[in-house]
Amino acid sequence: SVCRRSRPHADTTDDGDLMSTESPTKRRRNGGEVRVVQVIGGSEVHIGHGLLRKVPEMALAAGIKASRFVIVSDETVFGLYGQTLVDAFVAAGHTPLTFQVKPGENSKCRMYKQQIEDHMLEHRCQRDTCMVALGGGVVGDLTGYVAATYMRGVPVVQVPTSMMAMLDSSVGGKTAINVPSGKNLVGAFHQPRRVVIDLELLRSLSEREVVEGLAEAVKMGCIRHAPLFDLLEGRVEEVKALQPDAIEQVVTEAVRLKAEVVALDEKEGGVRSTLNFGHTIGHAIEGLASPQLLHGECVSIGCVYEAVLARDLGQLAPSAVGRISRVFKAYGLPTTCPLKYLRLDELMGKMALDKKNAAGRVRVTILKSIGSSFDHPQPVDTALIRRLLSPSLLVLPPAAPPSGAVLVPGSKSISNRVLLMAAMGRGTVAIRGLLQSDDTQVMIAALAAMGAGPFSWLDGGNILQLTGLAGKFAPPTEPLYLGNAGTAARFLTTCATLIHAPGAATTLTGDGRMKQRPIDDLTAALRQCGCSIEHTEPATSPASLPLRVDASGFPGGRIELSGRVSSQFVSSVLLSAPYAQQPVELVLKEPPVSQSYIDMTVSLMRSFGVAVERQGALVYKVPRAVYANPASLQVEADASSATYPLAIAAITGGKVTAETVGADSIQGDARFAALLGEMGCAVQQDGTSTTVSGPPPSQRLRAVEVDMEPLTDAFMTAVAVMAVAEGTSRVTGIANQRVKECNRIAVMVSELGKLGIEAGELEDGMWVTGVDPATFAPRPATIACHNDHRIAMSFAVLGARLPGITIGQKDCVDKTFPEFWAVMSSKLGLSYDVPPPEACSSAAAAGGGAAPPRPFLLPP
Repeated sequence: SVCRRSRPHADTTDDGDLMSTESPTKRRRNGGEVRVVQVIGGSEVHIGHGLLRKVPEMALAAGIKASRFVIVSDETVFGLYGQTLVDAFVAAGHTPLTFQVKPGENSKCRMYKQQIEDHMLEHRCQRDTCMVALGGGVVGDLTGYVAATYMRGVPVVQVPTSMMAMLDSSVGGKTAINVPSGKNLVGAFHQPRRVVIDLELLRSLSEREVVEGLAEAVKMGCIRHAPLFDLLEGRVEEVKALQPDAIEQVVTEAVRLKAEVVALDEKEGGVRSTLNFGHTIGHAIEGLASPQLLHGECVSIGCVYEAVLARDLGQLAPSAVGRISRVFKAYGLPTTCPLKYLRLDELMGKMALDKKNAAGRVRVTILKSIGSSFDHPQPVDTALIRRLLSPSLLVLPPAAPPSGAVLVPGSKSISNRVLLMAAMGRGTVAIRGLLQSDDTQVMIAALAAMGAGPFSWLDGGNILQLTGLAGKFAPPTEPLYLGNAGTAARFLTTCATLIHAPGAATTLTGDGRMKQRPIDDLTAALRQCGCSIEHTEPATSPASLPLRVDASGFPGGRIELSGRVSSQFVSSVLLSAPYAQQPVELVLKEPPVSQSYIDMTVSLMRSFGVAVERQGALVYKVPRAVYANPASLQVEADASSATYPLAIAAITGGKVTAETVGADSIQGDARFAALLGEMGCAVQQDGTSTTVSGPPPSQRLRAVEVDMEPLTDAFMTAVAVMAVAEGTSRVTGIANQRVKECNRIAVMVSELGKLGIEAGELEDGMWVTGVDPATFAPRPATIACHNDHRIAMSFAVLGARLPGITIGQKDCVDKTFPEFWAVMSSKLGLSYDVPPPEACSSAAAAGGGAAPPRPFLLPP
């Protein structure tokens, strides 16, 4: 490890401006204020509005004694601003020479470099020539490289016109062209005498062009300056809209930070190379995806992958990865590489040529926290990068039984309930242990769109601070896209009825699978009590999302509801009931599925100051109230996620402890260890931890018949263990699992069948006949996960005992346990490999929604 140089963090002034120990100076120029950042060797960056016409004045003020000025631009930019700049030079007494290239990355090449040089030679340009780059990064890099080599070096002025060039490529003197082997492999260091950033030029850019440049600002906040990251995180809409104060702060601070690094390491021998965070992987992807993906979009993808890499290496907290991913997504930037570009051999070949590499090893900028990285890129095993990028993983059974302790992430169920109540409540709450995953990101984004927030991250991202709205949500301006997040979809359906805004409405929609998952029991009950809700695609999704919820309020009163499909329908009504126009009496039509999750909801409501009265088994009475946000709240670790490491112990004969999940948990899945005990494992459980020891290899696990209605989310983990138990096991009470992320019962049966394991469906469950791992030779198979996190993790458990199991769509675990693969590897010593390309392709092809219907099969 290389120790990071200590540097002061920036502070924030009372009016929100970022300050640092090296604050930019401010100058007045013809009535306008210009911020000036010193770089190195007299190079300066001038930032302000309306500066394009002042470029000649600024160049001459820099002491440039030039008899000729040569403006290089591309055809598009020159058509917008070229004549204005030419006229400004003519007015200053200089008629400039101009040269235009075709727009696009392909122009950053040897051919155009030669053509520009020949053009200048034909016009007898001497060493007293000054070049002016008017354009984005392509024009800036190309012009800078010509200036570095023409007559052994002439001065250059950079006038960046893109967000990317303003924030990054125009500052610091790195110039280059692309060659067939890769990007920026031939070039020179040549500091511009002036960089003139006219923020007005951003107005001509599309939103996509603006946000792809902002990827560089997010990157800079990640590696060097947490306050810049906080600014970008907290003022997304203002920055995207180019609100003058916000965008000036972002650009000035990003430029200042880059200037600080350049002053420390002009020639990229050390700390400056950390500015390539996200570029090791991002450049490789860009080499395959350009021009379909822009440079900043590839950098965004690269930053998220490299943040995950830092997490998997044990350097970066999972909460930081969640924040980084969320910020890029908030600006509309991609965070995963499209599958068609995940050609591993080609990507690794391009990474092998990265300029940061040394001694034949790929080197990557590794984050330690948001705002802090190692001072030098660190060597990383290429096998780790391949596993990171591969869409699929081959599970390798361990040579010895695993032993260790695992701390799983926060509970998804508790996290989503707490987020909603905190946003509804009155007062400020600090939430510790919140799950950082796709599901909670969806909930946070939806609540923010309804007026909640700001969501402030404290203690390095380990604490979320939120001040509630006291139930006063606003109608979102765009449809709420919820992906396949069933919890968010159900909870927010009732929440959206609380909005009072005549004529307004909230639209909730999701992916293809979400449009198949039924929600009509909930919507029918809400309509019964006077809410106005419409299924907007009745021909194809008559019982599912998308929904239009009118902002006419939640009348409350007596509500009759069925909870047989999902207990989340019950929790949805309960969570919003305190804000109804009259007290709610919720009457269930029959005993609901997963009662433990309803009990969890009632318990959490109590912790927010609202007492729910339960009368008998089917009636809940909720008074009108406002949630009182507690000062602080700790989210329990996820009991469902804890089932996977505990099951690995059971299936391999190992010994594993799940920390912070014990008998005191309010989650039903905390009882999973008792099931493993019935199957022959030794179980020790206290209030806050659970330890499972599997039987030795000479002793088989016992088959069981079990009603898993109280812990339905754990049934797939249980089936993975049953697949190697002696005899036929039966699981019942799980009929609702057919309408989850996929038809989980059908998928478990079909994927076990691929391996040669007999299994079939029951009316409300399934059966499986276990195999003897000592003698059974499974058929190698790629598991089609159907984008279901629990399918992926359950078959990863089985793969720890049976060879030949490849997990397709490995990244679907991000829904609830993003660090699953790294934790199983680092804490339990499990190993994974990249499968052959054909296995990856078959997994990708099988990644869709629900499994096809299958007939009920009776066990032998």
